[in-house]
Amino acid sequence: MKRMNKIICLIVLLACNSMLFAQKTIQEFVAKTGTEKIKKGILMDAFTVPATHKSFKDGHGKNPYFSSTEQLPDTIALITFHINDLGFTDSWSNDFYIYYKSYAVSKSEGNEIANDIQMQTLEGLKEEFKKRGAVLLIPSEFLDTPEKIAFYNDEFIPQVSKAGKFLSNFENRKKDISVCASDYRYFDMGASFDYKRSISLGGELADKLGVDAVLSIGVLIQTFKKETFTKSVKMSLHGPNPNPKLDKKYVGQKTGTGYYDGQLYAGGTYIFKNPIRTILFRKDEITSINFEGMDVIFNSFIERLYDEMNGAIEKVSK
Repeated sequence: MKRMNKIICLIVLLACNSMLFAQKTIQEFVAKTGTEKIKKGILMDAFTVPATHKSFKDGHGKNPYFSSTEQLPDTIALITFHINDLGFTDSWSNDFYIYYKSYAVSKSEGNEIANDIQMQTLEGLKEEFKKRGAVLLIPSEFLDTPEKIAFYNDEFIPQVSKAGKFLSNFENRKKDISVCASDYRYFDMGASFDYKRSISLGGELADKLGVDAVLSIGVLIQTFKKETFTKSVKMSLHGPNPNPKLDKKYVGQKTGTGYYDGQLYAGGTYIFKNPIRTILFRKDEITSINFEGMDVIFNSFIERLYDEMNGAIEKVSK
């Protein structure tokens, strides 16, 4: 009997812990984790930061060779701000049929969610860039001519390599699982570190928009039956090659080691070890959205991106 009581107590304890986990908010997570630990937790590999073995003085390679703070951007356009919903499919069967039901946010719900995240984070993002002498512009600010509006919305076709296509999970799908905040165009973050995508965004798009760099933001969520969890955040900063092309032959143009007009300045991913419940549903309608605290995570990204770029400058100046 005592053994049975212990088992019952253990089951109750596990159930309580599960409930506590489900109730954790981003704000609580941020308060417990701290900004320094969050910043260190942003994953940035050797191909997403400057001054690695892939950065060169003559400007060739996927990553920029920064040698002065004057090369850092003054005006930055926020070109995509979106959510991706992995969704969930439930199944059940009887003696004759197998039934399936899929759960994911609709296009209108995804737009509402993305708008809510932007509302929670945009002011902080602008302030973080301002601290570093840069201005962050949203579409209503950088699309200030008919030509820019037409190019951004209709004419621009971003490129991607074969490897990038493999990594791009959502861009070419027609399902309503990849949705932007209002006024933004969708550019899949799965391909954001691809070198051809970097050429398109950092070179062609930045040039046509008349800015020094472009910022991309994506939030990965997953919807289950009555709730949605936030799983990760991804950001990338692209801009023109800071070093002019020399009058010489650059080799490896088709393999990612040639000279490219646009490059990935810095980019990273933050993965929540335990996904956080941020949205609740009732009768297939959203009843609660809570992304308070996400601004701290976004601001930590900007700090980390600039740490990497300024760190690269310090390395080559020694």
